[in-house]
Amino acid sequence: MIRHFGRLTLKKLDLMDGHEFEYACANILKANGFKDIEVTKGSGDFGVDIIAVKKHRRYAVQCKRYDKKLNNSAVQEVIGGLAYYGCEVGAVMTNSYFTAAARKLAEVNNVELWDRDKLETMLRKRGIKDASRKTDDMSDIPPETYCAQTVEEFFAEQGIAVETAATEFLEDSCELLIEIVPETGVRISDIRNLTQKLANHGGWEYVTCVFPSHTPGTVGLEIPLEMDNSDKE
Repeated sequence: MIRHFGRLTLKKLDLMDGHEFEYACANILKANGFKDIEVTKGSGDFGVDIIAVKKHRRYAVQCKRYDKKLNNSAVQEVIGGLAYYGCEVGAVMTNSYFTAAARKLAEVNNVELWDRDKLETMLRKRGIKDASRKTDDMSDIPPETYCAQTVEEFFAEQGIAVETAATEFLEDSCELLIEIVPETGVRISDIRNLTQKLANHGGWEYVTCVFPSHTPGTVGLEIPLEMDNSDKE
């Protein structure tokens, strides 16, 4: 049996849609020392998906999840958005690579190109290992710890910060209740609408959103736990 960690890998990035990729990139930038990170609105973004600051320099970042090499249009887009957002540095971040024309245009316009190799380095700095491990490798990790970490990391990838407040085993239903505290401004519907995606991400049959939960101010997530034969006897 393979269990999936809620951690970013190149393979996971390859399977994301454009919107998911933008929030994943924002999460990666945060883990690599960028601050004041803002994901721009989807339409009318003037070629810039993320605004971020590092070492007092304001970056305008274009994110491109792509299956082929990127041509110079992505570079042109971020150049156009630099002045609009008041940024000093432009960058294009992708899970793919760039054509020679794109690299040349970026060089003369001082735009940084973060290709698949750079992305892999950023993921490594973030301490992200392979997305899957055999169950035997996780035998020393309590299920409540594994599930709570997976939940927190999943929502971080969606651009939502949550903190685990408590966990509780529900013996009657053989489920684990994880109570989380979302960041200010997050609606319950935002959490509920992501439960199926969370279940797929964690390799669980389902995830049920419970609100209000037992602890005031928290949102409950009920996750089914597997039982081995000794537990059933």
